[in-house]
Amino acid sequence: MKKDKLKGPGIQYFLVPFLVLLLLFFLMTYMAIRNRVIERYHSFETDAISIAESYSHALVYSRDAHFIITELLNQRLMLAIQAISMIEDKYDNDALSVIGDRFLLDEIYLYNSDGEIIYSKDLKYLGWKAHEGHPVHNFMVSDQEILVEDIRKDSESDNYLKYAYLRNEDGSFVQIGIMADTVYNFLRGFEINDILIHLSNRSDILNAMFINNEFEIIASSLPEFTGRIMAEKEIEEHILKEDRHTIKTVFNGQDVFQVCVPVFHDGEKHGSLSLIWSAKELESEVRRMILEGVLMFIVVIITVGIILFYAYRKNKANIKIAYYDKLTGLPNSEYFVEYMKDEIKNSDNSKKAVMLINCRNFRTLNITYGFSYGDEILVQIAGRIKELIRPNDMLFKLGADRFLLVVDNYEKKEELNVLAEKIADIFENPIIGSVEHQYINIEIGIAEVKQDITVDKLLQEATLALDMINRNKSQHICYYEDIMDEQVMRQDRIEKTIRAVINSEDNHSLSLNFQPKWHANRNCLAGFEALARLNVEGLGNIPPAEFIDIAEKKMLMYDLGKVILRKACRFLNKISDMGNEDIKLSVNISVIQLLRDEFVKDVLEIVESSGIDKKSLVLEITESVIMDNFDLINGKLKAIKKAGILVSLDDFGTGFSSLSRLHELKIDYVKIDKYFVDKIIDQDEKKLIIADIISMSHKFGLTVVAEGVEKEEQKIYLKKSNCDILQGYLISKPLDEARAIEFIDAE
Repeated sequence: MKKDKLKGPGIQYFLVPFLVLLLLFFLMTYMAIRNRVIERYHSFETDAISIAESYSHALVYSRDAHFIITELLNQRLMLAIQAISMIEDKYDNDALSVIGDRFLLDEIYLYNSDGEIIYSKDLKYLGWKAHEGHPVHNFMVSDQEILVEDIRKDSESDNYLKYAYLRNEDGSFVQIGIMADTVYNFLRGFEINDILIHLSNRSDILNAMFINNEFEIIASSLPEFTGRIMAEKEIEEHILKEDRHTIKTVFNGQDVFQVCVPVFHDGEKHGSLSLIWSAKELESEVRRMILEGVLMFIVVIITVGIILFYAYRKNKANIKIAYYDKLTGLPNSEYFVEYMKDEIKNSDNSKKAVMLINCRNFRTLNITYGFSYGDEILVQIAGRIKELIRPNDMLFKLGADRFLLVVDNYEKKEELNVLAEKIADIFENPIIGSVEHQYINIEIGIAEVKQDITVDKLLQEATLALDMINRNKSQHICYYEDIMDEQVMRQDRIEKTIRAVINSEDNHSLSLNFQPKWHANRNCLAGFEALARLNVEGLGNIPPAEFIDIAEKKMLMYDLGKVILRKACRFLNKISDMGNEDIKLSVNISVIQLLRDEFVKDVLEIVESSGIDKKSLVLEITESVIMDNFDLINGKLKAIKKAGILVSLDDFGTGFSSLSRLHELKIDYVKIDKYFVDKIIDQDEKKLIIADIISMSHKFGLTVVAEGVEKEEQKIYLKKSNCDILQGYLISKPLDEARAIEFIDAE
């Protein structure tokens, strides 16, 4: 069987939304992570720059402090040396010691005019004389009265000191000094290197540098970088722009962030502070952010995926319920509609046809053996058909006992015949059931797919073809033909006319003809039989058998029968008013009317409301109807007779199997079927049983009516056999109301 085309929304219908959601959540997660990372980097940069700026201020303060402290030391040395100059006895060792202690002086030397030490604190270097080129000699030969030197290494002790000089009027001079270690200890807290080293003590800062305006590293927490020239162009560009910035770069083989902050003093740029931060902690934090985002993304996507997958599975289950027959597993009628729409829309000009397969006696199996047994048989029927059809054909389950086969890509109509016969042949053998083996009667209606046909029309055509089989039991395969549509349209127009008559919307289409009944021995009019006639606009007069059959199939017969009865009562009223009270009128009653519970009540209401004499109305009932429902119908006949209405048994002799029960029937008349009347002409009189029927009926107290009397010979024989009433073309054809009244008047 052809692969199913309709699976409902396939996996792609769920995969596409999933991929869209995947992309959407990916973008959302990416943007969220990106924003968090950017925010973290920005926070880091802000903090780093803030820290760098705070230390840049410390550098400025260090420079100022160094300058101030140096000035203060110079002033102290100047004050100390001036104090010595004011001592009267400059050569008083005790006095110089007091001044040295007061001013915290480490060295005091008194030189004569020749530059020879003639006094010293602690009596060191007495007699030492400054040689040419020595700083002491340089002061001695200079014009300066007071001089404060920068820190220098002493030529004799190799210690670093800061010296000051004062010249006396006699050419002698005093030298005082403070050990450099003391000065360094005092200024160390303000030195750039100390600040940079303090910065580098942070675990996240690998190096701290001060870069002057010529891009020279003049101080670094790592001594090996001091004196180097900054060679990175990007950093140089930012330094020149004098902006605060953070650059990601590589330092000693690892990723770092380099922060540069310009250092200004009194509006003048003195250089830039550069801090190199380790990227490990920040990158670890960023990786954690990314991992958290990815995990959240995975959780969301897995959740959405599970939901969509569940929806997909649920949808497949719903599709299975909606588009497949639970019992046989075959696609159902809804599937067929979708499938055929697609086939018709995408037709490739190959020939296609549908076969509507009906199991004629399946309903009987269900009633006889139960529905479970019927389901068991249906599964086997589906299996047999599936084994027979071609791979490119599709089999559907349609209704309780019907299958529909779509035949694809055949060449000639004969191929359809062969396939249909094969399907019918496989049911020549019985279906093996759990209760007992069963034979299934198969009917196949075939409709070929025409261009631009609708699915509904295609089903209608196949159904019409199947309906023709029901009318003609001699065949089991039928093709749809265009004439069937005309028949359907004809039936539809007849049905609509009947409905209009029932609803009193049409008072002209339905009329009654009246066929006279003649007293054989009295030679006078006994009454009429009312015969319904239907005239449909565009179709003309419709045969009674046709419109009665339609009325019965469309469940309209009961209401139509009441309309006919009312019309018959009006005719009775009319002829009664003309003084013809003895004339009786027969009205045919169908089995559908008789089996309705309210039949007797409705008949009595119509008769009583019309005001007719109940004994003038005869209800004719077909013999075969009574045979099938004897007790039920006989009870209703009893009620009708009790009300005063007469009853006639129509078509007597053709359907009632037990003549012995005739006397049990609550009837007044027996109407001998035309079949027996026709035998009067064809058979030897000795072989005729009609006289026996008349005689037996009389013994039961019944009046006998012979219908179908068309020949004089028939009339003579019936009269001789004591038949009571004659009816047929020999007496008169059915007459319309006006001619029926004329017939009465002409009597």
